[in-house]
Amino acid sequence: MSTFPWLDSQTGGRQSARRVEAALRDLRARAGVYYRLGFTADACAQRLAAAVAWEFEPPSGNGGARSAHVRPSELSDQAIAALVRDAYARRPA
Repeated sequence: MSTFPWLDSQTGGRQSARRVEAALRDLRARAGVYYRLGFTADACAQRLAAAVAWEFEPPSGNGGARSAHVRPSELSDQAIAALVRDAYARRPA
């Protein structure tokens, strides 16, 4: 514990779940935009996966699961591709 407690990151648990849910909502919204712009599902998934990879680049040096800079498994390339398939199946208006 440091002498400045606000410097200690307490991410994980509920905060981490909220962060992932917010990211998933954002990805669904972006997928809808790409759909309306005429992108294919594959191109959309590639763009979204690249954006998420960029947000978590470079990976945390701490390596701990509580680190705020570790890419969650819910935001993996496969999870993003599934999210895009679902969004495109709904045909967002």
